[in-house]
Amino acid sequence: GLAGIVPEVAGEAAASALLEEVKGGGAVDSTCQSMALLLMSLGPEDVSRIRTGPLTPYTMGVLRLIRDFLGVTFQISPDPGDDSVLLACRGVGFKNLSKRTT
Repeated sequence: GLAGIVPEVAGEAAASALLEEVKGGGAVDSTCQSMALLLMSLGPEDVSRIRTGPLTPYTMGVLRLIRDFLGVTFQISPDPGDDSVLLACRGVGFKNLSKRTT
């Protein structure tokens, strides 16, 4: 941890950060949003959906990169009832051609 911080203060800060993530709702926390969206865009040519908390600036940048490099766009629908966001896309159907088949 950080030098000079009392364990009680560190514990309160960790609990507060956890409560903020839970309050935001969604299936993944804010640090994993971009990875989930990338996997959705590489997935099968079918509609994938995920509910996340509020989008982080990093996630918005990743959405732009996914659009530019893969041509996948996401439908973004904010939920008026809470802070969560529903994202949906159609994947590119990426297949691992190096994988051996029997």
